[in-house]
Amino acid sequence: MNSITGVGVVVRGVPVPFSFVGNTGKTAKRIFGFALFLLLSGCNTTPVLKMPEVQKTDPVSVLLPVTQQATFALKKIISTIPRGTTIAHFPAYSTEFEGIRCNYSARGTATWEWGGHRSFLGDWNSELGEIFFEILSGKGYNIKGDPTDMFGRGESVASAEYLVGARITEITGNICEDHDWWTGYRLREYSGEMSMSVEWTVFSIFTQQEELVLSTQGYFRENSPKKGGIAHLFNQAFASSADHFANDRKFLRIAARENEAQRFNGDKGAPVNFSPVPVRSVLIEDRLETILPSVVTIRKGRGHGSGFVISPDGLVITNAHIVGDVTQVAVILNNSLEVLGQVIKVNKQRDVALIRIPLRVPTALPVRMEKAKVLEKVYAIGSPMTTSLQSTVTTGIVSAIRGGGVGGLDYIQSDAAISPGNSGGPLVDRYGNVIGISVAKFSGRGSEGLGLFVPIRSALDSLGLEPETRD
Repeated sequence: MNSITGVGVVVRGVPVPFSFVGNTGKTAKRIFGFALFLLLSGCNTTPVLKMPEVQKTDPVSVLLPVTQQATFALKKIISTIPRGTTIAHFPAYSTEFEGIRCNYSARGTATWEWGGHRSFLGDWNSELGEIFFEILSGKGYNIKGDPTDMFGRGESVASAEYLVGARITEITGNICEDHDWWTGYRLREYSGEMSMSVEWTVFSIFTQQEELVLSTQGYFRENSPKKGGIAHLFNQAFASSADHFANDRKFLRIAARENEAQRFNGDKGAPVNFSPVPVRSVLIEDRLETILPSVVTIRKGRGHGSGFVISPDGLVITNAHIVGDVTQVAVILNNSLEVLGQVIKVNKQRDVALIRIPLRVPTALPVRMEKAKVLEKVYAIGSPMTTSLQSTVTTGIVSAIRGGGVGGLDYIQSDAAISPGNSGGPLVDRYGNVIGISVAKFSGRGSEGLGLFVPIRSALDSLGLEPETRD
């Protein structure tokens, strides 16, 4: 003697015999199964939930090459659906979806209620994060932090200019659970439909402001029952919403940098005149307080580098690899004042960039056009490793002048200690005059004190910077 159960409840509490044999037994079994279906389908009183209108968007094409686009990373995905909200129905038998005896073992009103309020559902390294990455990168957007990169060889989310947050605000669905035709057992295979409203926020790392907030409506329908069908409906509804987000014209304009200024990559461009500060002849030890205010920290995304002011009207020099392909960066002075800097020139071959900040800096650093000399004492200044170590000063000597390097360019070699974060910072002589720019170091087992610096004269020339002559 066996009994049929549904949702953990014995059917009407009456054991049902299953001892049919032969053809007569098969026929009886069919009759019994159909009668049982009629009996139990009447026990499920759940109606079909009305679905929101499906949003339609035209696909977009990102014409700008990936290397020239703004960069994005997914921050996190949350839900703001109140706890206990009904988000889906398991309606009584319906012909809308494929499957046998749709939800016939359910009793009364069968619904799915949201179990968590303001729940954290994932970040860039979650299943939903993978969906976000696949959808947007598949459309040609520059998305940082590939969640499938097992060894971290790709660019980190820390290099992104914009963070994207997704807030799920509403879910509506109709779900059909399949049952065995003969036995009535639940197969735990599901078909159905699901709609999902997502509010997307694009946050600028540089301005520390929300640049775009928009809502999209995703929808997905699965007619054939499958294992894990409910999770499949949820993920695909999110994917549909992400696809609509990727097709939004306002988001596309941010990615394409339509409102940003043009940069120069690899040539001098139009000359830029600047007012140089007179070369100094007082030892750095006696005037350090006038030098450090001109050394700045450059923040791009969650990464950073260093730079320095060369003109009282707010011209800042740093490395091209620090600014990358962006046109705006955060510039932090050593008094913690942070301003938005406009990248106005970049020369990637020489690895230098020019930034303008909306400040006057009377203590701009003087530049020395005379070439560095081997054995002269030098100081490297910058923000190694972390922004909290800004204004770090290390000392050494000019070890050598290296020529014929990458692209046939020359470098100053010094044993003044530099670390990641020092890039773009000044190398000054014993009087505080800039002679070079931190750019790289040899690293590896057994290596020590092998830093490389771009000669300042070469940097100025590659950026088309021309000092104004004084009468």
